[in-house]
Amino acid sequence: MKALSENCIKCGVCEMVCPSALSSLRALDMERSAKPPAEVTNCTTCNRCVAACPMGVPITKAIEGMRRSLSTPGYLETLHNISTYGLSVVPGIRLDVSPRRCKTAYFAGCLTNYRLRQIGEAVEYTLRFMGVEFTRIEEVCCGSPLNRIGRFDLAKGMLEKNLRQFRELGVETIITSCPGCTSTLLEYQDEFEVVHYLDVYDSLGIYNVLQKEEYRATLQYPCHLYRNVSPYMMKVAERILKRMCNYVPMEEPDRCCGAGGGVRRNDIGLARFLKQRKAADIRAVSPDVVAVVCPQCSVQLSEDFTAEDLSILVGRSIRHSA
Repeated sequence: MKALSENCIKCGVCEMVCPSALSSLRALDMERSAKPPAEVTNCTTCNRCVAACPMGVPITKAIEGMRRSLSTPGYLETLHNISTYGLSVVPGIRLDVSPRRCKTAYFAGCLTNYRLRQIGEAVEYTLRFMGVEFTRIEEVCCGSPLNRIGRFDLAKGMLEKNLRQFRELGVETIITSCPGCTSTLLEYQDEFEVVHYLDVYDSLGIYNVLQKEEYRATLQYPCHLYRNVSPYMMKVAERILKRMCNYVPMEEPDRCCGAGGGVRRNDIGLARFLKQRKAADIRAVSPDVVAVVCPQCSVQLSEDFTAEDLSILVGRSIRHSA
């Protein structure tokens, strides 16, 4: 991991943009030591530091690598769940899918499949409405939570279990709804095309079938989709919202909600503390609903606001216009 921090010029830009409680510079200085600073667990892996770094230092990857030797209660819970269930969460139900040969598959992710099923149902409904044929697989964790805590080899193994199923079904394109799954599938494999459902909405021109309603909505930019995948995705989301409602942008839509990078599971108090700035931005625009495009953001922001995944809002608009 030494090479990751070699280009750091100690300018401090990373510390100025970091939304969490850690010193990126101190973490990079200690990257070469045998014992990383405990504060690396506070990183939400939002990649704001990476986007701002003038030297292109992969700060987030360095921090994830340093976490490999840490065994916090939250990290151990993730490792236990994946080793026991093959999932990042404890499944309360059995995933009811019928895999079949198809060139396109929808991959929902652990949190959507077992905690926020309404998101998966909305994505499936809207895809079918647009005439998209797709299959599902018996999903296991894509490996994203393992990458966040530096267990890269374990993550690769989990991802391969999913890729094997896609191969057997003749899948060529994977549609996603979770930013963590999306960025993982894009970064750690190049065998399949990966598109977020927003890509599909945009390419198939969903805008013209949306019904305008009188409610105010703002949009939370999910870090892993906005910075790890493409900022254009948020332009698509905003365009959709403007067709459906009165869209009111917040001051810093790309500020991390505080839940990512394993922080919410590892330290719920810190996650809620980090959310305070985001909550203030949301209250400043007084929305009826906070539109999100990330199940983790949905869980985090639903504690204080009515937060709904954009796929749900789109599905509702389509039903009203039918």
